[in-house]
Amino acid sequence: MALTFFKIPRNKKYNYRPVYYDQKKEEREKREKAAIEEDSGDYEKALKERLQMRWKRSAGARSRRASNQRLVAIFIVMFLLLYLIFFA
Repeated sequence: MALTFFKIPRNKKYNYRPVYYDQKKEEREKREKAAIEEDSGDYEKALKERLQMRWKRSAGARSRRASNQRLVAIFIVMFLLLYLIFFA
């Protein structure tokens, strides 16, 4: 038996498993569920959910387009200011 004067700490072990969120998978499962519900006769609710999903996707595209337009406008203004400062 070895005699130790200092206690050496050991590495701690964790049983942590990260949980990943897959938005595409969630949307696909919603669409499948809506399709099943549509077959069962709840057509109006399934149609409403489908329209909401399409609107959310198009809203993202609209916001990206607006952001790009704003960025182009800022570049044009900066270019004009630099032109006026250096060449006027």
